[in-house]
Amino acid sequence: MKLSFPPQELDVEKREDGTLILRSPIKLEEFEINICNKFKKTCEQVPENIWLAERNNGEWIKLSYKKALKNINSISQYIIDNGLNQKKPIMILSGNSINHGLLNVAGLFCGVPVAPISVAYSLMSSDYAKLKHCFELVDPGLIFVEDGVMFEKALENLPLGNIKIVCTKNPVLKYNMELFKNLLCIAPNNEIEKTYNAVTPDHIAKYLFTSGSTGMPKGVINTQKMLCVNMQQGQQVRPQELGKNIIVDWLPWNHTMGGNHSFNGIFWNGGTMYIDYGKPIPSLFLNTINNLKEISPTFYGSVPAGLAMLLQALKSDKDLCKSFFKNLSFIAYGGASLPPEIWYGIRDLAKSTTGNDIDLVCGWGATETAPLATSTYFKLDKPGNIGLPVPGMEVKMVPAGNKMELRVKGPNVTPGYLKRDDLTKKAFDEEGFYIIGDAGRLVDANDPSRGIDFDGRVVENFKMLTGTWVDVGSLRLAIVNSCAPLLQDGLVTGHDKNYLGFLAWPNIEACKKFLGKELETKEIINHPVLREEIKKNIVLHNKNFPGSSTKIKKLIIMHIPPSFDNNEITDKGYVNQSSALAARDNLVNKLYDNLSDYKEIIVI
Repeated sequence: MKLSFPPQELDVEKREDGTLILRSPIKLEEFEINICNKFKKTCEQVPENIWLAERNNGEWIKLSYKKALKNINSISQYIIDNGLNQKKPIMILSGNSINHGLLNVAGLFCGVPVAPISVAYSLMSSDYAKLKHCFELVDPGLIFVEDGVMFEKALENLPLGNIKIVCTKNPVLKYNMELFKNLLCIAPNNEIEKTYNAVTPDHIAKYLFTSGSTGMPKGVINTQKMLCVNMQQGQQVRPQELGKNIIVDWLPWNHTMGGNHSFNGIFWNGGTMYIDYGKPIPSLFLNTINNLKEISPTFYGSVPAGLAMLLQALKSDKDLCKSFFKNLSFIAYGGASLPPEIWYGIRDLAKSTTGNDIDLVCGWGATETAPLATSTYFKLDKPGNIGLPVPGMEVKMVPAGNKMELRVKGPNVTPGYLKRDDLTKKAFDEEGFYIIGDAGRLVDANDPSRGIDFDGRVVENFKMLTGTWVDVGSLRLAIVNSCAPLLQDGLVTGHDKNYLGFLAWPNIEACKKFLGKELETKEIINHPVLREEIKKNIVLHNKNFPGSSTKIKKLIIMHIPPSFDNNEITDKGYVNQSSALAARDNLVNKLYDNLSDYKEIIVI
């Protein structure tokens, strides 16, 4: 079946102050009234297709749409019987799983908000401050955990009262935990459809927590309308064939890309999601590789760090290469932060493996846009382009110094933040456009339909002690590219300082190949040959960009990768400079501490 993509067109309104309003000429078509309607349609169309699959002792446990709907009806009856509603949401503390997915959809069916919380808030925290904060905002009527014992300590720090606790295994007696399998035995009554049909587009569907750059997490309100509209927008610009999609996906469901774009997107078209318990960190990425050797996806999405690690693995493993590219139609990434070396490397490897071209698709948006605001649905010859507004979405480009700040408005934009009217008010301008904090520029001012180039984060740029502004996004990519493929990403330092520094994340597999040795991560980053090579490349960068706002004086190679759980990676898929710098302030201080001689610092 040949799928038809829309024409590459754009309507542009130009204002006297230099502001541009960009709109898609494609009319937003009718969208679903709620998630329940769409999920049930999919179950009718492809009942025997597998919806979700997860590993259990090495074997794939698979759940069909037909079986899923039966289970969801039973869970929904439990939700109704326990009085959950718009004011008494469901809070999910554990990560991606089949049971998590079933409970999520059952909540959406019943019009009960679902709040998936970062696992790190429960399992990697010493004071549980963020977990307590989210709990207080959500005020849940039910909490779900996969393993009762694993989450026992986190639960001890919450004022649970009469809140229902459901777990998949290892129930803790003092909490009177209900086993998830018991929910699946409940017979739904004849009134359940009334509950489903009462869910309107304005019903709150989810609270997704995002920290932004500082402070406690904000609960972004996602309505049923937002989710349904965004799926319709995506379908119009990049239509998918019913029942054909297969994805292997690790993106966490407490983030918008994993929990909305990937999770909703797969059942919107009757596809199959293999839940990947791997992550783009050295200790877990082998799980991803093994899954991709066994399951050939039709499309694949990840963050830049994940794609960088995948490219190195593909280059050295022919079996992986054949399996990965076998059925692949496109690769998706967010925020246009993919270094050119990775972008061209994947494109060229796909071509040499299959003889066919592969699309590298970029989408852009935020938790507040559910998430898609722009998309590339046309052929690209280089990275950086975040595409054009999706149908129904307006993008405002506002002059901000030498940049154009991006703002967005449309039916998929959040109404605000949970119990934070102050934050909601600050998030929108006088015309109702959401202030997303990113910058962009037209690829071609004479032909705006060619798309928007991502131009970094407006809020990340800073002044040095001299008063000179630093364009963080452009500089970061320039440094990574100058050292390609040895560096994966990094953080620019120098706010209110008299010189710039850089905290670099290495591309471990590329570094191993460069050194010709299998070494541990810490041995790699301290290897004198690698350090000298990086220094040589930075010296060349400084020669080409000698200004104080582009020249790097000191660099540290980091062994701990960026973390989703610590908000070091944004919902758009790129590194959150502010959060990451705050989390690594000890390293930042070393770059500017002239009293000590730290061996890990590379002085340029």
